[in-house]
Amino acid sequence: MRQNLFLLAIPALMIATPPGFAGSATVDGAEDLAAVFQTYLGATEGVVTVEPAEDAYTVTLDFAPLIALMPKDAGTATVTPQVMQLTDQGDGTWEVTQDQAIEVAVSVPGQMEMTISIGSLVSTGVFDAALGTFSESNTEYEDIAVTQLTTDPDLGQSKVNYTIETGTYETEASENATDGVDSTASFSLNGMAETFTLPGADPATPGMEISLTAASYAGGGTMTGLRADAFYQLLAFFVANPSQAAITAQQAGLKTILTEGGPLFQNLLSKGTFSTVTATTPIGIVEIAMAGVEVEMNGIVADGKFREALSFSGLTLPAGLVPEWATGLVPDSFAVDFTASRFNLAAPAAMLLAAVDLAAAEPVDPAMTDALLAVMVPDGVVDITLAPGNVTAGLYDLRFQGVMSAGAGGMPTGTGRITAKGIPEVQTALSEAPPEISAQALPVLSIAAGLAKPGDDGVLVWEIDASTPGTLMVNGTDLGAMFAQ
Repeated sequence: MRQNLFLLAIPALMIATPPGFAGSATVDGAEDLAAVFQTYLGATEGVVTVEPAEDAYTVTLDFAPLIALMPKDAGTATVTPQVMQLTDQGDGTWEVTQDQAIEVAVSVPGQMEMTISIGSLVSTGVFDAALGTFSESNTEYEDIAVTQLTTDPDLGQSKVNYTIETGTYETEASENATDGVDSTASFSLNGMAETFTLPGADPATPGMEISLTAASYAGGGTMTGLRADAFYQLLAFFVANPSQAAITAQQAGLKTILTEGGPLFQNLLSKGTFSTVTATTPIGIVEIAMAGVEVEMNGIVADGKFREALSFSGLTLPAGLVPEWATGLVPDSFAVDFTASRFNLAAPAAMLLAAVDLAAAEPVDPAMTDALLAVMVPDGVVDITLAPGNVTAGLYDLRFQGVMSAGAGGMPTGTGRITAKGIPEVQTALSEAPPEISAQALPVLSIAAGLAKPGDDGVLVWEIDASTPGTLMVNGTDLGAMFAQ
């Protein structure tokens, strides 16, 4: 949802500061301000309207005339005109306010129908022309509702409906020491509810309905080196070239924007935490006290990076779902955090931009695949780092971490460490399991325990060393040699 709100707010980010606007709003000032918006949204009649109102300007952005220019087979869309009050503060900054309801509807016949409504959106901010973005902003919204119907020709229809009672979104931005803008954001959503229906195995099979609620979702993020000017130029390009034929004809200009605007941003980090999550499913009610997600990535730079972390705690399953012997084995908390690095996005992006031809039957020559991979992974491997993580339950506490280098040309190499507490208790629980389960699980667990070395307080430790290609050492024992006997 934050992404949808950001898209709706984009027009307010495109303000520059023509000279002589401070003081009372004037007709000439309104015309100059309209010209600024038209730099990015074009001069199509009815899209941009600016009217002076005492010491402020009322700006109305109506996207209907632009949507009408899109190819008919792309579907239809309607968006409530955006109405903002802009006040020149005389120092290269503008106070921007917005207070309205918003309705969005998108229809792609036979594929997707979606509506978005926001009962109230109240936003205030200071747009800094030197930064090309808001130096600070605050948005509060209420009564958000989204419905989406997706049609798959093989599986049928899936439906999603969700609502949010209230939310806030705050940002701050400042100049990056090297290039672009650095920004921070924080958000909170309250009273979230979602119902979705998954399609059955075939059109004749009824779908499965699941309902989710969450008391809140809160978090924030950072972005460094944002090239706002590049995003504005891309917006202006696609407004001026709304069809595939026009984009193809003007692809040289698009390449220039992407080349000069790179890497678009240096680093992006987003994290959030859900609290009191409840899922109502056909098998009963599942509850999670906390669930977190964190994503970090670099832009189109030589030092490629992608990181994702997931966690949850306080898992409660429906009564009777888990057999008594297994209740202590069900995880009640989990955390995993991995990072991929040692790859290059800047070099293959430059190659693609130079080689792509949108007018060709195949815009990118398939023969380039190997060359692109070679510059994307110059050392032939990507590094995967597994930060300290855990799986815990009533009977055990499992911890893990490690590093690995992997590529298409050979076996992965790396090292790792696993610790576990409660293995005897797990063995006792498994001994009470049905024979078809215990007969498979207990021997494997016994072999693993036999390879472990003792740690403190009853903890078992497995030190894993696969740094030499083709070998797998666990606490000094070569598993490859052992199983080869």
